[in-house]
Amino acid sequence: MATHVENRDWTDELDSKEVQESLQVLLAKLPDLVSKLEQADRVFAFGQAVLNDDRTMETVKNKMDQTNLNLDTLEAAIRLLEKLPALLELIEKVEPIIQFAENVLKDQQSMEYLQNSAEGYMQPIREKTEKGKILWKEVQLRAETNTQNISIFTILKWMKDPNVQRSLSYVQGLIEVLPKLNNK
Repeated sequence: MATHVENRDWTDELDSKEVQESLQVLLAKLPDLVSKLEQADRVFAFGQAVLNDDRTMETVKNKMDQTNLNLDTLEAAIRLLEKLPALLELIEKVEPIIQFAENVLKDQQSMEYLQNSAEGYMQPIREKTEKGKILWKEVQLRAETNTQNISIFTILKWMKDPNVQRSLSYVQGLIEVLPKLNNK
């Protein structure tokens, strides 16, 4: 008797307009659903065939053995994925700077301006370097041509010179600082 009541409930459901409309839509889509189900079945059958093919599985295993894919690599990949938002934000901040630099490098007028500016900064350094070279050559020449013996009295006379005193102060400062640097 309970089955008869259940059948009646089922037939009442079929009489509902909403159920009839749903069944119509389902019947209209049934060929498409069958086609997709057959596609899924073919993909599943192909996957099953690949998994059952010993030669293919051996090739896949060999390829996997040659890679550095292990638990550490997977954990690193996950950590990297977690950091992607921060990396993206950083890249988005750096990108305009890179584009600006590329545009400057492509612009001849900007490059000439940068070159001229660099020349302006480098010129004093070049001049000091040249003066240093000339000074060194002069010192070398005098040292090589000097035949005079240096006595203690000559050194005492030099000690009164303010330039020698200033140079000796630098030497003294260096001697005091060097041990501190070696201890670090």
